[in-house]
Amino acid sequence: MRVSKSMFAATIAACSGAALAQPVIDGIYDPGTESGFYGDVIWVQNNATGFGDNGPGLFQGGDFGNPEVVSTGIEIKIPLASLGLSGSETIRIAGWVNSGDRTFKSNQIIGALPIDTGNLGGAQNFNDAPFDTTTQHIEVDLSGVPATGATVDGSLGADAWSQVFLQGNYTGFGDETDGTVDGSGPNGGGSEIDGIYIAKDATNLYIMVAGNLENNGNGLDLYIDTGAGGSSSLGGGSGAGGFIIDGQSGLAFDSGFDADYVYSVDAWNDDEDDGTTPNVPRAFFGPIGSDIDDLGSLAGYGAANAGALAGGVMMGIDNSNIEGVIGSQSESTPVSPDTNWAYGSEIDNCRVYIDTANNRLYVFIGGNIQNNYNKFNMFFDVAPGGQNVLLDTNVDISFNGLNGMAGITFDSAFAPDYWINTNNGVDGGTGALNNFSDAATLRTNGANIDPDFAVITDYGSYSGGEVGATPIMDFSGPRVDIQDGTFGSLFSEYAPRLLALDPFNPTAGLVQVSIDNSNVAGVTDVAADPAAAAAVNTGVELCIDLDELGWDGSQDILMAGWISNDGFSFLSNQVLGGLPAGSANVGPRDADDDGINDLDFNAIAGDQFINLTNPVVSNPCPADLTNDGSLNFLDVSAFLAAFGNQDPVADFQPDGSFNFLDVSAFLAAFGAGCP
Repeated sequence: MRVSKSMFAATIAACSGAALAQPVIDGIYDPGTESGFYGDVIWVQNNATGFGDNGPGLFQGGDFGNPEVVSTGIEIKIPLASLGLSGSETIRIAGWVNSGDRTFKSNQIIGALPIDTGNLGGAQNFNDAPFDTTTQHIEVDLSGVPATGATVDGSLGADAWSQVFLQGNYTGFGDETDGTVDGSGPNGGGSEIDGIYIAKDATNLYIMVAGNLENNGNGLDLYIDTGAGGSSSLGGGSGAGGFIIDGQSGLAFDSGFDADYVYSVDAWNDDEDDGTTPNVPRAFFGPIGSDIDDLGSLAGYGAANAGALAGGVMMGIDNSNIEGVIGSQSESTPVSPDTNWAYGSEIDNCRVYIDTANNRLYVFIGGNIQNNYNKFNMFFDVAPGGQNVLLDTNVDISFNGLNGMAGITFDSAFAPDYWINTNNGVDGGTGALNNFSDAATLRTNGANIDPDFAVITDYGSYSGGEVGATPIMDFSGPRVDIQDGTFGSLFSEYAPRLLALDPFNPTAGLVQVSIDNSNVAGVTDVAADPAAAAAVNTGVELCIDLDELGWDGSQDILMAGWISNDGFSFLSNQVLGGLPAGSANVGPRDADDDGINDLDFNAIAGDQFINLTNPVVSNPCPADLTNDGSLNFLDVSAFLAAFGNQDPVADFQPDGSFNFLDVSAFLAAFGAGCP
């Protein structure tokens, strides 16, 4: 068949000046700026996804350990009068573990941080992103704290405490594993804030920081807002502890937090001349904006060394905790919706734009690709020939996954000439999220072999890597293997077909693929609402040079595709062109497990491909039975009449029968309105 004149005319009209305006390859269909290119949805999914639904609010991971069980740490007693308190006020506490010179802040902070946040480093403004979405302090109503006092020994013991904070982040300052009271065992120490506990008596405030403070000089800095004046930021310090303020100069607290006092503890060698005395705990205390005093040192760690410092302050430190938060990222995942992350895979709809003026094919596929390296395989039939049955003599790409699909048979009217796969997942070594895309030419007789030297001259191409601000795979190099007679397989980061013609002069950007995983609508794992599926505007978007694709300029451009598992061996029910309504996952490509792929799409009702050139445009508003672009009582009347006559137009839950499921599906489509 030839491309319809009407589509060519519309394309040329839309492309007058197309060199200046084209779709942005970002995985997003923007109806405000791109409707003049893509036009209507040409296909809509009719099956609930069997590969997981990416719903709003999903989250996995976040196992930071067991901070709630930690009962030892840094315990202090401060006279209420030294803070200007009576014991009935509401106070706020901010604080963190810091380097010895107080210039490098850890990720052990009182209050919340975004998930899996690393060490913070220098001074921050906690009102700026990404901290503006969380609170970096806690609020304590002292009137609700039991006035039973506590024994200062570095342990919660049997005292009555009010728990006011639990840690929700791993420690970037080391995880203590030795279990010694001073944290000086052979495996090294660590610093963490697992929880904050508050007690009081008639004259004192008790603060217990459950966790560890490594005796290498790391500091624990506690800032207390008593509600009387105070400073919203840190400037310069004075007194013996002035370095504590200086090291974090420029820091801005949360809006509404005004620090009045700082209490800080670290470890130092109190006999630096001979170096024989181990590092011991010392403390500083004072008002912000005035002298920060050195309160003195303890003789050591553990309950036996707890005791009084200057100014009526007492302190005890027990570093024996080996529980609490972990010492590495929790491998937690984002809360959906998220541009780069999805908890399920689905194909919701398809839009196309053939830009003949610029020799480009644009395809937008609404949906999601789960970040477990599920594969979205896309095949294009663009010229006579091709592989109606996939061969095992194609190029080695995707760890030979393309040849692993050999034996799969397409519908008889479909023989692909080009293949693109895209996927994403987490690198097991670095923990980074990656997007990848692979491409290969599908020649009728398999990959080209030089007849004189019997070596392969076709390329397996790939593009991608760690997700950045613009997660696009643009096949722009730099890798190109040059066949010297020794390569059994050729790989490149340029698009494969035209590269094989002249590998010494590769062209960048002939194929561009982008993924946006923000969709949390579309089909679910239990139902496929056509109106919801048609409305999905994020997913996979690709742009392909028509010469690179191999289009002969005449044949209709056909496209097939499906989502499979990471090994290409198990196919979902998310298939372009659609499976019969209510279909489960296609399943293994080798159904009888004899080592030969026996999947044949001819055995499945309907066409498992779509025509991009002359599409049958799907109705994005299926409840509009009167086809007037609006929904009203006339559409309801038309449905009831069709339902009574058992007209297929009323089979809204397409199963060949007419029952309450069709009525429910119509009402859902009617309620969804027209896009």
